[in-house]
Amino acid sequence: MNLFRLKPTLLACCAGLSLMAANPVLAGEVDSTRLLELMVAKGLVTREEADGLIAEASSRPAALPPVPAGGVADGVQTIPYIPQVVRDQLKQELRTELGAQAQAEGWSAPGQTPDWTRRITLSGDVRVRGEGLFMDKANSDIFEDFGAINAGGGQNINDRTPGYIAPPYLNTLEDRQRARIRARLGVNVQIDDWISAELRIATGNDSSPVSTNQTLGGNGEFGKYALWLDRAAIHLTPVEDVSLSFGRFANPFWTSELLFDEDLNFDGVAVSASHGFGETLKVFGTAGAFPIFNTSLNYGTRNAAVGQGRSFKSQDKYMGAVQLGFDYHPMDRLQVKAAAGYFYFDGVEGEVSSPCYWYEQTCDTDATRPAFQQFGNTLFPIRSVIADPNDPVGSPEVQYFGLAAATRALSSPRFWTKSPSKRTV
Repeated sequence: MNLFRLKPTLLACCAGLSLMAANPVLAGEVDSTRLLELMVAKGLVTREEADGLIAEASSRPAALPPVPAGGVADGVQTIPYIPQVVRDQLKQELRTELGAQAQAEGWSAPGQTPDWTRRITLSGDVRVRGEGLFMDKANSDIFEDFGAINAGGGQNINDRTPGYIAPPYLNTLEDRQRARIRARLGVNVQIDDWISAELRIATGNDSSPVSTNQTLGGNGEFGKYALWLDRAAIHLTPVEDVSLSFGRFANPFWTSELLFDEDLNFDGVAVSASHGFGETLKVFGTAGAFPIFNTSLNYGTRNAAVGQGRSFKSQDKYMGAVQLGFDYHPMDRLQVKAAAGYFYFDGVEGEVSSPCYWYEQTCDTDATRPAFQQFGNTLFPIRSVIADPNDPVGSPEVQYFGLAAATRALSSPRFWTKSPSKRTV
């Protein structure tokens, strides 16, 4: 049945019924019941709809007397009856027309948000865990905490100085338990099709680059905790499969935790590219330059004894890196991925200072000491201290400690395979 031809017919029939209902004379000339039966026979309305119209017409109050030929009687208004099916049809048509107009003119539809909000993506996570550190009672207890020494005011290594204080040591004997929390909140903004920006804040006990965990109770007496700027970067994709990142962003290299911690973020600039050869092989590469340490603007000595000072040359540190790899995926359940890289660390090794008097608070190579360190590196004292000639035996010798060797990391090829698994049903 042609629905477009059916619609006018239905409207005409319903209008005819309305006129007959409003005009008893017309209703007497034409039997409305027979008309409905004819409409049912023609398939214009269903039996249920016809019975409903007849029942509705029977329940209405008697029609008003006919209006005299002279016009409508004073105080009397004639309102034609419109069946429910017609009213529903008109309502649906109006709703459809308004919806089309709203979409064409960009009205805000229910459940939708403005276009600019769809360019912003939020992400975040919260993690709470218990942590136990268990020490072997046979451990040595004389491991100096060089990280604390370098982060503080140095360590006097002349134990014959009056009032000598021993260096801080690492805990290697006592067990520790602590509750820790990590919270991160990030936002990504798609500025244009090829430009995006990201920002992320995170918790952390300190500025450590490899941990965002905060120890509960660490500040004491229900003290509040600090939030750190964990990431802030702009990403560009000028052409397909080529991306550039500027700022502070996630590790752009495909590396394991043997080389870089998973929480480590990089400062600097990186460019990544990939190219596919068919559907099974893709080669990829990444290169970048990253500042590790930047010398303080006012880096220099303060000669406390003589009230003099001078600026020292910069001791900036950088890392340059390049990595190449491939991803071979010949079938759904077999994949081989491998990469190798070279990471060059410039200026990270310690340097022996120029002669520095015992009373000077800063020597010219103090900035070559590592700002952050963990374990496994050989260190040496970097200050060349001139002792007090009036008391050479008891003269203090405050030292910082630098890395004994330069770092050049050749990342051995990293392999990752995905092979078919055996299943038993």
